Amino acid sequence: MNYRWMDRMERRVGALAMPGLAAFIAGMNGVVWVMTLLRPGFETLLALDPDLVRQGQWWRVLTFLFIPPGIAPLWMFFWLYLLYVYASALEREWGDFRFNLYYGAGAAATIAVSLLLGTALSNAALNAGIFLAFAALYPDFELLLFFVLPVKVKWLAYIAWLGILWRFLAGGWRERAVLAAQVANYALFFGPRHWEQARLKLQVWRNRRRFRS
Repeated sequence: MNYRWMDRMERRVGALAMPGLAAFIAGMNGVVWVMTLLRPGFETLLALDPDLVRQGQWWRVLTFLFIPPGIAPLWMFFWLYLLYVYASALEREWGDFRFNLYYGAGAAATIAVSLLLGTALSNAALNAGIFLAFAALYPDFELLLFFVLPVKVKWLAYIAWLGILWRFLAGGWRERAVLAAQVANYALFFGPRHWEQARLKLQVWRNRRRFRS
């Protein structure tokens, strides 16, 4: 993936990129999880609540990024490990600047939609976007589902995309706006590639049909 506009941005502001962002994201999610164990309800002080943001609690537009899902401790360790694996793989593949851009674009889109719609949003879709990007780059990477069954991440990504498509078709305009924010960074990075792949496949199909005729 080599987009000229990204190259230009990296030359101009690449020095501002935060190195080690993948480890920071996973580490801060772990810290917030521990704090929530020690003080139940702690995560509510960090959540992206647009009404409270407008009242001056501006830190919420950053701290919501580090609220982990409410799952059992065993699954939490597994989730944090996978979050780090996926994010660090993207960071190695793209470099600090582009990974910062991918994560930052998703965060900005989520914050903008939350404030515009007055809807509290979590970071679940943003973290899912890290997984979808990882699956696009490493489709044959295998996970042990339930620690037993080997499954390639591309199949899990297909299921995730089907869920997004279903919600888009079945939901109202607010739901669609939220979904658009959730996939904005993925579309920014992978949209042109998928479009080109679809165009080439369509061209091959047309050529085969023309040949058979």
